[in-house]
Amino acid sequence: MSITPILAEPIRADKPFILQGQGRTYELDYTAFEAALHAAIAISEFERSEPNAGQAITTGEAAKILGVSQKTVQRILDAGKIPYTRNGERGNRMMRERDVLLYKAQMQHDRKQSLHQMRMIAKDMNLYDINK
Repeated sequence: MSITPILAEPIRADKPFILQGQGRTYELDYTAFEAALHAAIAISEFERSEPNAGQAITTGEAAKILGVSQKTVQRILDAGKIPYTRNGERGNRMMRERDVLLYKAQMQHDRKQSLHQMRMIAKDMNLYDINK
């Protein structure tokens, strides 16, 4: 698979290419073209099946949803607990709102399960009867 930047040459009509923002153009071989086409179709079908699932949000918006600081969201992302993309090599991190909501629901479930386990341990140890 090959992707070649086209700097100042005219674009050839007989070769597939991608036009990126800021006027950058890349010539593709047919394998790369097929891969890009299949990826674009898959993304398009996903967006149609779940219209709000792909809504991108910032770390600040994710922090509000989760009730934590932006730094905590960054730590969660660094740990790989929520998938994200980065705008450029050092740009802002963006994630899907659905992924953040799924993470929040999982954390709430885990918290309830842990609390239930602690209550059962306390009951088994007769800790509720200490003051009697």
